[in-house]
Amino acid sequence: MEVQEMRQVFIDSAVRVVARDGMEKTTTKAIASEAKLNEAYIYKCFSGKDDLLSAALHMEDVNFANLLQKTLPIMHMPGLSWKERAYILWKKSWDLILSKPADCIFYIRYYYSASCRAHAYETHLACFQPLIEKASKSFKPGTYMDMLIHQIFSTMLFFASRVMNGELENSEETTQWAFEQIYSFVVPNVRAEVLEEEDK
Repeated sequence: MEVQEMRQVFIDSAVRVVARDGMEKTTTKAIASEAKLNEAYIYKCFSGKDDLLSAALHMEDVNFANLLQKTLPIMHMPGLSWKERAYILWKKSWDLILSKPADCIFYIRYYYSASCRAHAYETHLACFQPLIEKASKSFKPGTYMDMLIHQIFSTMLFFASRVMNGELENSEETTQWAFEQIYSFVVPNVRAEVLEEEDK
């Protein structure tokens, strides 16, 4: 097995172990057992568990950033209000997050861990920076974009966690409700001319 292939096997296994057993029980031994590979091979691919989990988060971030990159042109779709366009962007993002429950649970558990803050957070922010810069043109001067994006992200993960633990149904009503919560704090920051504009 090539090193790159082995890296991916360990990343996928780490996602499943964190999702199933939680952060505290996620050890290199548990990840290797899930991968059905010798634990020593982890250290051929990564410097250790923190490096492996950081790589797993980065994989999830890249997948999400790629979806946003492909979907962002919707915000210039003719004949729709800004809110209607934003809802389409939200729904595609939301559907991706909930389509892979193990990945979603892994993300929530790792993202809020001390390990993420210490080993992965800077890379996480850098992954989304080009998209933030592109989106910032639609917002009022002085909008603290990093804080706004963090608020969107945290609200999204909050609702996703409630769906994953069964408190909320994965339904159109939940999708709409979560969107309205996010829209309520995003829209005051959007430039008036952007909100008024409908491309002809």
